[in-house]
Amino acid sequence: MTMLRETSSSSTIYKSEGGRTYKSEFENYGRGLRVKYHRIEQGLSLKELAAGNLSQENLRLAEMEQFPLEDKVYKKLCLRLGIPLDPFVLPLVETGILELKSLLTHIKSRSKMIEAFDNVQNQKKDHLKEIYRIELLIHTIRYYVVTGDVSAALETYEKACKFKDLMNSQQLFFLNKYRGNICYSEGNYLEALNIYKSCLTSAPLDLPSPEMADLLYTLGITSGHLVEPLDAVSYAGKALELYQDMFYPKRIAECHICIGLAEHKTLNFKNGFNHMQKAAMVVEEVHLPELEFLIEYNLGYFYFQFQDFESTIRHVEKCLKTSESGSIINEIRCYTSLIKANFELGRKDKALEWCEVGTQTTFEMEESTLSNKVVADVFNQFHLMKSLIYENHERFEYLAEMEILPLFASNGYDTEYAYYCTLVANYYREVGQKEKAMELYRKSGDIYRKVISIS
Repeated sequence: MTMLRETSSSSTIYKSEGGRTYKSEFENYGRGLRVKYHRIEQGLSLKELAAGNLSQENLRLAEMEQFPLEDKVYKKLCLRLGIPLDPFVLPLVETGILELKSLLTHIKSRSKMIEAFDNVQNQKKDHLKEIYRIELLIHTIRYYVVTGDVSAALETYEKACKFKDLMNSQQLFFLNKYRGNICYSEGNYLEALNIYKSCLTSAPLDLPSPEMADLLYTLGITSGHLVEPLDAVSYAGKALELYQDMFYPKRIAECHICIGLAEHKTLNFKNGFNHMQKAAMVVEEVHLPELEFLIEYNLGYFYFQFQDFESTIRHVEKCLKTSESGSIINEIRCYTSLIKANFELGRKDKALEWCEVGTQTTFEMEESTLSNKVVADVFNQFHLMKSLIYENHERFEYLAEMEILPLFASNGYDTEYAYYCTLVANYYREVGQKEKAMELYRKSGDIYRKVISIS
């Protein structure tokens, strides 16, 4: 595990909604760097800009701040580029860019974030200092990721890469990190994780604590996606310590959720459940409805593992009443959990009711969405339980053998694999296929013995 360097206050001025201000000074570019920025922005080669002004080699050295640009030559280059001799101070735009950066670090209000972005974009930036232009370009990548326009984020990233030589250490850090965010958004978690790890080892010493905490949290959730629970617990735990010091309630709750789910995968159910309960307490205390669905669903998930099916039903039904119940796929997850819990309690009539509700919901899904593996897996689990309740034997056996059992055998979710092994074994026993039943009982028994030994 990489040792974290001690973080100091940031070298960037921006204000967070929590009232903290990080102070530093953006350096001004020298003449050569200003010329280089605008040459790159306008797509001019060294040869094209140097022609009639100075030699190509001297221009190259000037752009490296190794050759002085005299006033006369500098004026001619600025005229050729169509830029002022010196950028003006534009406090409104500069403050807006830094405020946007702050809002993007921990998004408390999407509407404020969008408003801040629009305000900056609508300002005239002809005389804006070049380093602020690069700052805006970099954080525009993050804005597009957050708003779901991954193609625009990637296009902006490629544009920003042209200015790498002009970036300071923090800007290079964010450029790399946001490339990780793009990979994460595309579902390429392994590449995202590797990028985030490189960010951790190369993070500038003056990176502010909120940014380091955000990176650690991102490492935690990405490790969770890759079923690397020990790493997820470690990263999210370090992020939690920083967030508690800064008191960022939403991220405190999110870290507890991340740790809770990761601990479940390590089979440390008690610790995982405790973290989920702590998340619930934070959400209730400071009112974070956007996290309520996630917490209630996972509390129900834990209670199901504890075989407290009444509590499972209570929490999952609460999920469906939250204002942030989310997507159709989340609703189907809830219906599947409710069918399973009622089935375990012997309430077939109630399970049938949830089958009907879930069936109406699946009608609303477009056929194209099933090409997404995550969606297809949730869809198949629902239809497995529906087939069991409706005694559609052929459909149940196909989904069990071809979809669900292979899914959980390969993804590292041991307890769910054991549950479905037992469920399918019970079915095979009832229909007289004793050999298949015994094989599945053996598999589930091996897993449960492993759970007991770890506990």
